[in-house]
Amino acid sequence: MFRLFAIRATAVLVVASALPRQASASDGTAALVVADDGGLDVPAVHAIRSVTASELRKHGLAVAEAGTGDRVQPVDARLAQSLQQIGISRVFILRIGGQLGQKVPLSLEEVTPQRLTPVAEASLTAGSLDEADVVATRLVSAVLDRRSADDAATMRTVTAQEARPFLKKPGERFWIVGLPLLLTHGSGDRSTPLGFSVSYFYEAEFFRLGASAVTATRDNSWLGWFGVDAAWLPLDGEISPYFGAGFGYMAAAETGGLGGRFTIGAELFRLHHVRLLLGLDAVVPFFTTSSTATNQVRAAYPMFHLQLGL
Repeated sequence: MFRLFAIRATAVLVVASALPRQASASDGTAALVVADDGGLDVPAVHAIRSVTASELRKHGLAVAEAGTGDRVQPVDARLAQSLQQIGISRVFILRIGGQLGQKVPLSLEEVTPQRLTPVAEASLTAGSLDEADVVATRLVSAVLDRRSADDAATMRTVTAQEARPFLKKPGERFWIVGLPLLLTHGSGDRSTPLGFSVSYFYEAEFFRLGASAVTATRDNSWLGWFGVDAAWLPLDGEISPYFGAGFGYMAAAETGGLGGRFTIGAELFRLHHVRLLLGLDAVVPFFTTSSTATNQVRAAYPMFHLQLGL
């Protein structure tokens, strides 16, 4: 009788301990729904879903398989009703954005099981299908912790794209020839303004850097300049204004010395091989007139500058 009592008591304890575990598992059951396969083949979709479900299980969630397979399912009221019928308490939506070359954009979203309204969402791009497991780890951690995928990176989950070395911004080198026209009048007989300039520049998306040589004459005034120039281009489209400054050596009024150059204008046809620059320059001498000069050095020499980049 003692042995029979011990057996019965043990059975009662086993049943009692099993009931809470079953209730807890039912309360924590989650569903992983594939809402978009991006046109990938079935084995690829299955692999991505499997690693995502496995990662959810590592975080203590029981992922149900019934009714939430690899096939694409619309996120609508019918889905919400079917998930509630099987006792799902948490719903995760997996979307595969297709392939951009070798890259595979992925996103994971948690929604409420009643109305499928968003709760948390994270997106990240895998460098290839082989990197989907790393991305799945990041997405699951980000969604469950309610943070962005960028903040969920660890030493083991950094993607190949994020680990790439720093790449310099693209730029190009080109020659510029121009026609500078002095806007000042000198003393004596009036003459047609003449000028010529040549520059060699390196231009990136938002800046330009190079060296320039300019000569211009009008009436009996003459200006020469050679120095380095830099300019800021705030727009990266077909047309952009530019604001620049330079420093170099200049000659004017039979005197030479250091000077500065300030420019403002617009660059046209930036997306083409040949471009056009229209601007106003002001060359400012950092010196005064010499004692032997017959003309006075001006405070600034304004010029209209028409340039062609090749």
